[in-house]
Amino acid sequence: MALILLVEDEKLLRWALQKQLERAGHQVHAAADLRAAAEHLGTHLPDLVLLDLNLPDGHGLDFYEQNRERLAESVVIVMTAVGQVGDAVRAMKLGALDFLTKPVDQADLVALVGRSLGVRSEQLEAAAARQVRAQSLAQRIVCESPAFRRVLEVAGQVASSEVNTILIQGESGAGKNVIARYLHAASARRDRPLLEVSCATIPENLLESELFGHERGAFTDAKVTKRGVFELADGGTVVLDEIGELRLDLQAKLLHFLEERRFRRVGGTREITVDVRAVALTNRDLQAMVRDKSFRNDLYFRLSVFPISLPPLAARTEDVLPLARHFLATLQPKLGRRFTGFTREAENRLLAYTWPGNVRELRNVIERAMVLARDEEIGVASLVLDWAGAGAAPLAAPADPLGGGIVPLEEMERELVGRAMRAAGDNQTRAAELLGITRDQLRYRLKKFGLREDETGPA
Repeated sequence: MALILLVEDEKLLRWALQKQLERAGHQVHAAADLRAAAEHLGTHLPDLVLLDLNLPDGHGLDFYEQNRERLAESVVIVMTAVGQVGDAVRAMKLGALDFLTKPVDQADLVALVGRSLGVRSEQLEAAAARQVRAQSLAQRIVCESPAFRRVLEVAGQVASSEVNTILIQGESGAGKNVIARYLHAASARRDRPLLEVSCATIPENLLESELFGHERGAFTDAKVTKRGVFELADGGTVVLDEIGELRLDLQAKLLHFLEERRFRRVGGTREITVDVRAVALTNRDLQAMVRDKSFRNDLYFRLSVFPISLPPLAARTEDVLPLARHFLATLQPKLGRRFTGFTREAENRLLAYTWPGNVRELRNVIERAMVLARDEEIGVASLVLDWAGAGAAPLAAPADPLGGGIVPLEEMERELVGRAMRAAGDNQTRAAELLGITRDQLRYRLKKFGLREDETGPA
């Protein structure tokens, strides 16, 4: 059953349509003019509106336009007289789902109402699903700091806007790709493709084809026509990672595309128009590159229509422990081990570190600690941190025979090698991967420390 607002000034037709719809199981409020319809809208939100156009106190489409926001989730069907084609076109532009030509066939009307309500139900379900997906992604972005919450707030605002070029800047590992995906999920483009391209990892001679596609025979290996990511992502979002690595000639072609939203495939003559939101990511100082003439000034200003800057993890220490706990929980199924949390000393160690590798480094540290840990609670002995690279010193060492937070290097190294071998089940290849070294380097250390396989096993 649906709540229907019927706006019709002809008394007999209004009565007949109301009775027919009520027999079909709907609740109908009939209004003879726009004033009565407006009064009803003040207290009710109809599922469907049947709207006549020529009414005693005004035109139906003027009423629709004035109440468009109120009727955003309502199906609107207009009833027009023969020859009112212009009104029908205007109604469609305003968002009306369909129209009927008078005289109205009552059976056709009931069938149309049923189909229209089905369409509305599907649209509302799809909208609800999109909202759930966007909220789910937002919930997966772990943040407690005001700085990163502000980033999410700004990203949500621009996601729902018509801005189609966005620049996200931040240090490597700070989460630029996460924000780019959030922008897509929170936008009206969420049901269209999201494609990501790394401008740094794709060979220069292939990058133009990757972005814009190519025609068959455009170059030696072009045996078939290929569509590029801008064409494949029509209606959606393209993420251009490491935009600062783009060579100058491609910068010019990208600028033309961003300004015109048109391009030609490599070797092609036909211009292709697409509707794509471009999100560029960089960890480089593009302004400095502009000064060095390694990045086009006009492209920089075109990309920075809406810039978003991500703070490094060192500037949002409130997020360190929530992120660490998040990684601890999400990595447990992968590693097949259960952990209850971190010791107080381990938490202090994580907070004291400056995280030059940002969130990516934090995730790697937690994963390695989970492999090395002997107990269900992660302690400081399992945290392998690059204090030299971070430009800081730890608060304390897992063991402190020399005092002052100093541990003999060989003792620490021997302990880590032994733990890695135990965690890997004495598999030297796997242990080397855990330690981030080669198998030969591991074998050298096993020999150096006089560790035999039986000595690396549980004590």
